[in-house]
Amino acid sequence: MTNTLHTPGPVSAALDAELREVVRKQGVVFLLDKEGAYSGFVDRLLAQGWTYPVCAWRGSFLQLMVDLDDHAASVDRTPVLVHLPGFNADDVKVSPLFELYSAGVRHQKALETLITEAAAGRVRPEQIAAFKGDGPQSLQGADAWLSAQLRAVGDGIAAQLTAMTTEALVDDLLGGGFISGRLHSAVEVDQLWHHFGRTLGLADAWRDEGTAQTTRAKDVAFTVCSWAMVVEYVHDLQTPPTHEQLVQIAALPTTVAAACSALAVHLRARHAAFYTRTAMETETRVDGSMQAQHLGRIDTFLFEERAILEAAVTGLQAESWDTVIDWARPRAAALSFWTRQEPQRQNAWQLVLDAACLGKAIVDAGSAGDVKSLDAAVDRYVARGAAVDRAHRTLEQRRIAVLYPQVPYFELLRARLDEMRGRWRTWADSQARAFNKTCCEHGFLPSPELQQRTLFDQVVRPLTVDSAGSNDATALFMVDALRFEMAQELFDAIGDVPSTHKHLKARLAELPTVTEVGMNVLAPVVDNGRLKPAFSGDGIKGFGAGEFRVFNPETRRRAMFDRVGGKGCPLLTLEEVLAKDASALRKTVEQARLLVVHSQEIDNAGEKGVGASVFDKVLQDLRAAWRLLREAGVKRFVITADHGFLLLDDRTGDAKAHGRKIDPKRRHVFSDVAADHSGEVRVALKDLGYDGVSGHVMFPDGVGTFDIGGRGQNFVHGGNSLQERVIPVLTLVHKQPAGSDTHAYSVVATAIDGVGGMHGIEGRVVLDHTSLFGGKKTIELGLRVVDDTGAVGGVVVELAQTRQGARLAGSVIHADVGAVFEVYFRLLGSTDARVRVVLVHTGGDAVVADAVVDGRFTVTPLNTLASGPVPKAPAATTTTTTTTTWLQDLPAAGGIRQVFEHLAAHGAVTETEASAMLGGPREARRFSNHFELYAAKAPFRVRIDFAGGIKRYVREGSDG
Repeated sequence: MTNTLHTPGPVSAALDAELREVVRKQGVVFLLDKEGAYSGFVDRLLAQGWTYPVCAWRGSFLQLMVDLDDHAASVDRTPVLVHLPGFNADDVKVSPLFELYSAGVRHQKALETLITEAAAGRVRPEQIAAFKGDGPQSLQGADAWLSAQLRAVGDGIAAQLTAMTTEALVDDLLGGGFISGRLHSAVEVDQLWHHFGRTLGLADAWRDEGTAQTTRAKDVAFTVCSWAMVVEYVHDLQTPPTHEQLVQIAALPTTVAAACSALAVHLRARHAAFYTRTAMETETRVDGSMQAQHLGRIDTFLFEERAILEAAVTGLQAESWDTVIDWARPRAAALSFWTRQEPQRQNAWQLVLDAACLGKAIVDAGSAGDVKSLDAAVDRYVARGAAVDRAHRTLEQRRIAVLYPQVPYFELLRARLDEMRGRWRTWADSQARAFNKTCCEHGFLPSPELQQRTLFDQVVRPLTVDSAGSNDATALFMVDALRFEMAQELFDAIGDVPSTHKHLKARLAELPTVTEVGMNVLAPVVDNGRLKPAFSGDGIKGFGAGEFRVFNPETRRRAMFDRVGGKGCPLLTLEEVLAKDASALRKTVEQARLLVVHSQEIDNAGEKGVGASVFDKVLQDLRAAWRLLREAGVKRFVITADHGFLLLDDRTGDAKAHGRKIDPKRRHVFSDVAADHSGEVRVALKDLGYDGVSGHVMFPDGVGTFDIGGRGQNFVHGGNSLQERVIPVLTLVHKQPAGSDTHAYSVVATAIDGVGGMHGIEGRVVLDHTSLFGGKKTIELGLRVVDDTGAVGGVVVELAQTRQGARLAGSVIHADVGAVFEVYFRLLGSTDARVRVVLVHTGGDAVVADAVVDGRFTVTPLNTLASGPVPKAPAATTTTTTTTTWLQDLPAAGGIRQVFEHLAAHGAVTETEASAMLGGPREARRFSNHFELYAAKAPFRVRIDFAGGIKRYVREGSDG
């Protein structure tokens, strides 16, 4: 130990900076210095002054405690550095300083560690090792050594290299910059290698393999970057490597490893193609046999991502849900370089993530248990079960959107997803049987507060009474088949709204859970807790309400209007709301106490077999309608449903027989006979609170269906499962009117090359130049079809993926304003037509100019994707204009439109006929040169054909 002052150097400077930061953050810091290596450094601080007070033990505990008294005794404790030479943690415990020491923070660093950290990235690793290996060192000697190393920069390009960042230097080498042009001699190349040895720890053995003597800048860049990748890979491993060369790399200072990782990050962001080539060539030089659990989180090399994906798919079968989710979440979000380069790999990860989330949700939900009432069963489902059904629906939607043969491990993934269907089915069956058992023991009707029949009088009417005289309407959304978990998703998407009371509660739908029952009892048809159903044929067709029967939207509106009064009760469909602006809606709801919005999109799409493709779009439209109505002055909202639904697979072998196949519906059957059947539950209609009718209604006790013949359906309802009976009651009461974004935005979009059978669009949301400040950070977009041919039926848009400046949540594209983004999608319909698409704002909270994408995209016929009849896609996903407006996209002059109009009408046109329409042979040649450009704008394919030496333009699909 010595008290000799010394001149500070780079190692001392590093210690100084480190101690300043520690004291600034921690306050009272005790520097333990067992070897007394820092005594001279601290004495200089005492002599010359420092940013913070410094106290040091120099043989007298009493003196040190006196020195510390002003600092340690104060209420706020002034930051102070306390130097204890000759002490370690054990020594302090038996000293008079222990009480003060316990109230502070310990800081301890060996001199060798300090030397390594100060020199890393400035001196080659082997030089650092050699200096430390010469024997015991002093701080003063370390300062002198590192100062000498830093002065030995040399002539030539060394000074320029020192002034550049590593990333800028590699950019220079790859782009033919200043340094790249200076590599004319072996001296300059050596200086370049030496620089990378200092900053990145580049080993001589690595560069000696074929490139040490090269003067080609790109060869140097390749070697340097491959080294940086390997260093990043090694330091990212969860388990230390065993290969000798990799063990040496693992010993590199963390500062050097961080510099290598920063370069690899830069390459992935700025030089993706070069990174890909370099990584593919480099990965053969590292140990590729590491198991997935030993690999890191970065995926430096493709073999890492492949190994982890394979392990994740296997992990689904092993039910390793948490591990798989941990692997899948960043890669499904395209945080891995390789998933960004190959969208199909990202699709695989999205499926894996959704499957694992379903598995975890099933585990978290637990068994059905033994509940003592329907109210308790509902509470349990809301708390646990709904999350399972939400995860199941999400997986089924993703499966339809992205599970195609181009996805890696397609067959294996499909098998795992089928297993997940089986796991959900087993869980859902057990939940349904437990719920039916509870119903049989405690009754099928819950308490009045949970009954669907009391909803109007208990929830809706009080809101209209509160608004009476304030010229504020209450909006009641009656959404056919809005399942509770879907309303939870809508609730989450609405988010926190200032000065708003937002609640989501559950009720139980009436039985059977069909539209004819559920929609009609949402109107005020209850009398003293009882209902009067009107039977027609094989089912309930409505309910008595005073002098008339409630059986359709208009009679429901009439019954509600009679109950709440006012000067009107408008009835609109969801589509009609979205077609109006806030000003038109304000006139519609003016002086009305109640506005009824009717939506059948979910149920219609489900019945037609395309529900999973449009469920998210309906949720998006509901949120947009809420925003529009709020901007129109509506402050009170109730969003509810008639019933839920079950999403089953296509298995039909487990359908349960019940008499003739024409007797039951999918999930229920009425019977005059009180007969009990195995695998069924039965309830008398009088026990459901139904007056004036006799008989019973029966249901499968699980989630299976009755056998009614024909092909099975995967969207079913009508039974007594929680998925069908638990309905949402989402209420929103706004205390303040809606504020609106006054900025104007535009969307620009162009078609790009598709991948993996998906179409591609590149787009950007632009804040218009008229806006001087502020504005939204993200804008919600949707993709819609423009049918301008009049010949295309409904086309379903399946959004599969977004990249760069956008994120996909269901069918909502969250695009960052000003950032370029990519969207990949498919179009499904009944024909193979070619249609246009438009990016539209769907949030209803900003003024955004839509972008119709130039060019046309081919629709994939549904019958090429699955066997069986082709379901008709819902018209709500398509915007229809006139039959010939597509011709407006073609040049007006020169007869070009005339040629394509002839092709549309007759299927073919000869070159001679085209020449006459175009104005002559020269114009015909010009047309031929630009033919592909023109043909891309037509809603059909056109080919050039030769028959008998005559050139013809032929519309594909015609007989020519």
